[in-house]
Amino acid sequence: MSASIVRRLAGAAVLGFVGAVAYLCFWPIPAEPVSWSAPTPPGYTGAHAPNTRLSRLRAIEIAEEFGPEHIAIGPDGQLYAAMTSGNVLRMDPDGGNQEVFANTGGRVLGFDFDAEGRMIAADAMKGLLVIADGHASVLTDHVSPDDPVRYANSVVVAPDGIVYFTDASARFSPAQWGGTYEASVLDILEQAATGRVLAYDPATAITRVVAHGFSFANGLALSADGQTLFTAETGRYRIWKVDSRARDIDVQRGSPQTSVLLDNLPGYPDNLMRGRDGRIWVGLFRPRNPAADGLAQRPFLRKVLLRLPRSLLPTGEPYGHVFAIDEAGRVTEDLQDPGGAYPETTGATETADRLYVHSLHAPTIGWAPRKSALEDIYVLRSIREPLAPTIDWCSSAKTGFEPFATDAERFFSFWSVASSPEDGRAIDAKDARVAELRACFGPTDERTRQNFYAEIQLGALSLRGSGECLALLIDFPETGLFPVRCHLVLSGLRAPFAGGLLTTNTLTSNAAFGGDTDPPGYTQASIATIRLWKATSSR
Repeated sequence: MSASIVRRLAGAAVLGFVGAVAYLCFWPIPAEPVSWSAPTPPGYTGAHAPNTRLSRLRAIEIAEEFGPEHIAIGPDGQLYAAMTSGNVLRMDPDGGNQEVFANTGGRVLGFDFDAEGRMIAADAMKGLLVIADGHASVLTDHVSPDDPVRYANSVVVAPDGIVYFTDASARFSPAQWGGTYEASVLDILEQAATGRVLAYDPATAITRVVAHGFSFANGLALSADGQTLFTAETGRYRIWKVDSRARDIDVQRGSPQTSVLLDNLPGYPDNLMRGRDGRIWVGLFRPRNPAADGLAQRPFLRKVLLRLPRSLLPTGEPYGHVFAIDEAGRVTEDLQDPGGAYPETTGATETADRLYVHSLHAPTIGWAPRKSALEDIYVLRSIREPLAPTIDWCSSAKTGFEPFATDAERFFSFWSVASSPEDGRAIDAKDARVAELRACFGPTDERTRQNFYAEIQLGALSLRGSGECLALLIDFPETGLFPVRCHLVLSGLRAPFAGGLLTTNTLTSNAAFGGDTDPPGYTQASIATIRLWKATSSR
């Protein structure tokens, strides 16, 4: 190859490189990213410790449709699901007799039903709609003539008829910026926090701003008393409580009428759905990516990212995750699929016998049976830890028996147990700390039996119980080991639980504390089973 050709090729390469750099640095884009403070990602720990409870979902086939972003049971008992095509499907709860209920010509991301049974839908392209007899019409698409609703997202109808809905972004409309995904990417990477909660009054046809300042305002749910709006802020990984009576509150400035209920979630929160027994279901459509959080203080680099193909964005690996909270923000259920087989889990709809899982792009409607509606079962491992005793904590007035003179009060941490799905064998007996037990012990007339009282904090549940422990063998399976069986009849449970039972398969040794036995090689103290039963009237 001649020197002149080499020079020309080198020159072309340099020009190409300079052009690429110029494009990444200077090509105009619609977003103007700003700095913000991203909390350190917590990972999957505590109440969100890894599990596989969302794996192996069952599927309702939906033909050529995909993206059941929002799913709900209507007043007619039928299942409704909003699809990417603009269709809202109606079907039997088992997926039979499917039909197109309506096509809005846009993209419905959330819907609810009013007192007349009409569907009220948040359409990202159209605004707030009412759908009746298969026909959609606009209720509102403006707050005022010069203030449009750009990205209607989620909606809930209050008992008094007021319709609350989220306008995810006041900057980027899906109709103008290539669809819902592209508009959400622009808004979340910009972090201008222009999302808001709006209220529409059907009696006056007036739309007002309840609160603004959210980084992509998303899912919406109403408290049982109708006074509080739970709002998902996708771009900053949190869920807010907002007074439904508030008017144009800026959540970034702080107000007695707003507060953060859950912060620093392990993923991007999407839909919020009321479930049974006071539960609110949350969907995390993707886990967080530390690389994305690392750019929070680097708006220029986020601007560069927006010039790249969307497949190169640090959006996190596929990971299925939905969980339930109560109105105090305590996690009561957590279901995960680390393999992400059902993509972008945006929410969950609970019935007496099924949990339907929403998705941004799935080609089916995923669901899991709710066969244990009357019972919750926990399998945990306990470890005794040092704790200075509290005077009179083990008094007979509390426990119903006289405590031992020494070492009567004991403290145990409880840990989740990971097991093999093939055979149930425990593969990690100290997966994540999930509960605590504080106990009192006392003598009985039999040397092998002890009285047993305990108070337990298990996630959001506070339990107490009375029972006994029975020494089974001495120096078994080898010298210095002592198998014991304990049980507690649990009481003091709040609704919907009516009672419960804790039983243990316990192995103690010469090591008073910790999880390692003396002699070594075994697991102490207990593998415990907790069964909580609901009143049959709560079915």
